[in-house]
Amino acid sequence: MKLVKKYMKKKVLTVKPSDSIFKAASALAKHHISGAPVVKGNKVVGVISETDLIRFMKLDLSRTHSELAMEPHALSIVLLALIKDHINMKKELKKMSKIQVKDFMSRDVISVPSDENVIEAASILDKHHIDRLPVIDKGRLVGIISRSDLIKSLIV
Repeated sequence: MKLVKKYMKKKVLTVKPSDSIFKAASALAKHHISGAPVVKGNKVVGVISETDLIRFMKLDLSRTHSELAMEPHALSIVLLALIKDHINMKKELKKMSKIQVKDFMSRDVISVPSDENVIEAASILDKHHIDRLPVIDKGRLVGIISRSDLIKSLIV
């Protein structure tokens, strides 16, 4: 029987609930991973994923200044609108920099023990439409297993 502990990654990138959402996004990008457990002390309290980060990103691209171009003095109006947008953007970025991982993480942590069969782990991933499972033994994070790790178990 193939067990999770043989295929899981033991070195796990984690983030704290108090980390900024930007710090978490930067860490995921730097390590080329799509999600990470959120750990407070030694306990996994959530998971932050690309899906959570995408939910965070809400850009209003519906506004356009093209209708202003028909007005006399259009250039002045467009420039004033752009300056106003820039000021509003700076205010929004300042607000956004205070947003923490705990505000967007998934709190329902679905995990497996290290002695779980890889077939059962794959079934859990499929059932919950998730890409990774924290591996937890005796309440402690000991690894993480992803879809790609499970695929490797098929060929090894």
